[in-house]
Amino acid sequence: MSKLKKMNAAIETYRTLASIPIISTATLSNNNTNDKKVLVVNSDWTQSDLERFVKIRFCKSYTMKRTGASFEVLSATSPTTVETDIWKDSPSGDLKAVVRSVKGKDQEKEKQFIEVWTKTGKLKNFDIEAQEKHGKIYDPDGQFDSFQWSHDEQKLLYVAEMKKEKSESYFSPGKKAKKDDTDAILTKGDQFLYEDNWGEQLTTRVQPVLCVLDIETGDITVLETPDNVSPGQAIWAPDDVGVVFVGWDNEPYKLGLIYCPIRRSRIYYLDMHSESFKSDVLSTEDRAVSCPRFSPDGSKLIYLANNTGGPHVQCRQLYMLKWDIRETVLVQDFVNNSGSDDFPGLFCFVGLPHRCWSSDSRLLIMSSFWRSRKELLVIDTEEKVVRRMTNDLKKGSWELLDVKDDIILASNASPNTPNQLVIGKLPTQVKGVSSIKWQYLESETPPLDFKWKIVKHNRNDGVSNQEYESIVLSPNMKDTSTKSPLVVYSHGGPHSLFPAGFMLYPVGLCKLGYTVLLVNYRGSLGFGQDFVYSLPGNIGTMDVEDIQFAIHDILEDTLIDGETVYAIGGSHGGFLTAHLIGQQPDFFKAAAMRNPVINIASMLGLTDIPDW
Repeated sequence: MSKLKKMNAAIETYRTLASIPIISTATLSNNNTNDKKVLVVNSDWTQSDLERFVKIRFCKSYTMKRTGASFEVLSATSPTTVETDIWKDSPSGDLKAVVRSVKGKDQEKEKQFIEVWTKTGKLKNFDIEAQEKHGKIYDPDGQFDSFQWSHDEQKLLYVAEMKKEKSESYFSPGKKAKKDDTDAILTKGDQFLYEDNWGEQLTTRVQPVLCVLDIETGDITVLETPDNVSPGQAIWAPDDVGVVFVGWDNEPYKLGLIYCPIRRSRIYYLDMHSESFKSDVLSTEDRAVSCPRFSPDGSKLIYLANNTGGPHVQCRQLYMLKWDIRETVLVQDFVNNSGSDDFPGLFCFVGLPHRCWSSDSRLLIMSSFWRSRKELLVIDTEEKVVRRMTNDLKKGSWELLDVKDDIILASNASPNTPNQLVIGKLPTQVKGVSSIKWQYLESETPPLDFKWKIVKHNRNDGVSNQEYESIVLSPNMKDTSTKSPLVVYSHGGPHSLFPAGFMLYPVGLCKLGYTVLLVNYRGSLGFGQDFVYSLPGNIGTMDVEDIQFAIHDILEDTLIDGETVYAIGGSHGGFLTAHLIGQQPDFFKAAAMRNPVINIASMLGLTDIPDW
């Protein structure tokens, strides 16, 4: 095949794969009926538009009927493009709140409105900027954002940027300040003053504030939270008497948060009916916490916690606060070591969906990395027992999306199958969770024409003899006499992993005829806490040698061409790629490094995670 044909084949492969829609979020509702047998699934998707160089969003709804533990799709809407990032249905489903951003008359400055809709049309529209209470409302960022209806559907709780005083140059013409007019003096010359922020992808998050909009009066209240704290992930307490939120310490300085959920933080409770408006600390000190979630009956508050400092992502603990008596219980601790297929501990990036409890307020459902896959777990908060709901190697990985009335909505994907919506009913006996009958909302997508498998590696280097894994994607070779070239793909982090899910670039390379090796070297997530902590102090040696060992392991496959090996990786994966080609320059034919961490001296002064 000529170079031009190869290039065109690569372009078409990428175009085809990039156009596959990806599930963002999905929720369950009863569509304003009291019949719990009728369900509506509202799903939100993203899709690449290569002609416009943008990602488009669209929504799609499914109406379903439940009979026992079985589900039937009665109808499905056509995809409808979504123009707003922030929206929320009220608890009853009667109302929908939408944050709409529009350009002003000058087409430069953006204004925000909060709209309230009924099933028949727009009920109210609030000009947020007109009240001058705060800055821009935060769009979904996975860290601070919150947009929550109160239980009585009279108020909206959200997070926005603190209002900033206007500033101008020292030399700007304007009204001359009086000697005692200190405010006017302070605002001059501050327009280029550096403001500390929360780092990569959160550079617009300088000082968040919690806000409440009264739907009846239209008044906005900015809640008083502790000084030197950045509040976020706010939820209503039972009976709407207060707000529970996470507060991250602003001092001694703000460091990158998006990939480092190890920054010191606390769970706070703000009693809105007390005269002092004081925030009480509910979690223990010197922890990093996230994802507070109340049980349906309001008797329990659970949240995730982990160590501050150390590996940027690590094993999580699950705490439960008995709300009435304010007693904290450790439901699930760290798991230091685990057997070949035993529970490795709680590992997750996103955390918990807003609804994750069983209807009896006893069971917590979540998704967590389990070695080289992501599984659905059910945790009995009373017995403190973790059970795996999914354990089908062919199905790859699972992501929990929503739980309502013991109906579980999730997505499922494998390396050769894009993610699909699935639904299942939580059994009455918790011991039977592994036998849940999962149903696809649409016809099950047939797998792409290549194979994949998980390979285990054992390398005792005197530091640690922990078993690690790789995911191998193998092309469908029509000519068995031809060997496929090998691409070694290293993940970043370094405390991250390759889950057995659908990944655009590895799949594209495999479709083009390459065998792709994805190594979850020691230090990756999903294998226990000791596995994570084994890498710091050995970076650049242990991880590199683990990859090299995995390469030689799979080269025993006679269908792989050991003479044509390539390397690719980004961030820490780029760092590893640089090491691989530097240490074995004659072994690799070519390499690609995306934003590699290869100049530590310059990174120290520029990065938002200098503790790397």
